[in-house]
Amino acid sequence: MKNIAILTFILFLSHCGYSSIYKNQQSLNFQLNIIETEGNYEMNNFIKNEIKLYSNIDSPKIYNIKIDTDYEKKVLTKNSSGVITDYNLSVVSIFSINLKNKNKTFKFEENINIKSQTDTFEQNTYEKNIKRNFASSIREKLISAILSLNDN
Repeated sequence: MKNIAILTFILFLSHCGYSSIYKNQQSLNFQLNIIETEGNYEMNNFIKNEIKLYSNIDSPKIYNIKIDTDYEKKVLTKNSSGVITDYNLSVVSIFSINLKNKNKTFKFEENINIKSQTDTFEQNTYEKNIKRNFASSIREKLISAILSLNDN
């Protein structure tokens, strides 16, 4: 019975449209070179780490990138005793891209409303995970924008 379940699972995965996230990574034929960062240090590091996944160091096509990131954590609501209950986390990243003396600027924004947690460690861990997700989403948008430049 266990073998049938495993076989069914394998067959399901092979026919459900599943494909690896990094399957098309090798088809991207450009190098992303971050030459300058400004703004929020932690968000910039998350974004730089995400961008490194797509940088093909063997490619002759090199994009020089400047990153300016603004991260904000705003209080949305407080309860009757003045304790914060909800936050808004937002990030705005501006990328200035240079390829063969052609400059292009892209601006990407992400935001989310979250509930405050009583445990500060859990709150900080949750916020860090959200920042990583923001960086991943911004990287995907940046890669799409660069690919659209290549189409033109």
